[in-house]
Amino acid sequence: MRAKLRYVLPVAQMALAAMLLWWSNAVLIAANRHHYVLGTTSQFSFLVSLNAPVAFLRAFWFRHLPFLWDDITFTAAIGLLWYWVALNLHSLRQKRKVCMFSWPPLRLIGDIGAIGVGVGVFWGFIYWRSRLGCIPVSWLGWLWCALLVGLPLAWSVFLIFLFGRDFIHCILRRDLLSWR
Repeated sequence: MRAKLRYVLPVAQMALAAMLLWWSNAVLIAANRHHYVLGTTSQFSFLVSLNAPVAFLRAFWFRHLPFLWDDITFTAAIGLLWYWVALNLHSLRQKRKVCMFSWPPLRLIGDIGAIGVGVGVFWGFIYWRSRLGCIPVSWLGWLWCALLVGLPLAWSVFLIFLFGRDFIHCILRRDLLSWR
């Protein structure tokens, strides 16, 4: 019996997110015991880079939720993101287009939203990296920095390219004016 990607991928990503959040919180608690002020942990930085679109959207809710609810909401949103990614992978393989609404006005709004998240991830990432800095001192540090830089940039490029392409195809369709 073969497990479907659309179910396995979100569960695996949610488990990874829960583990990284737990590990990050454990590091922060240990640092707090020794009165050591620690900014963002490397575990949390990796989680944010791996799930950049959700991390961008998390900026709107994390100050309004208690600590535990923020982690639960973040993990659930990561599961939804990766479910959507799995659906899009299946749709790209089968139909050669993204998984989006079929009604053209809603499709255009969804494409603009996804492009906006891609642009927001890019500029949010630029701001985040400029505040935290990424100054590697060894080859492993360079590799880690490339990973933390590459993942959000890949998210930005893929969101802007795929949904920009879908937006253009939706605009150029001949039956666009028949929105009934």
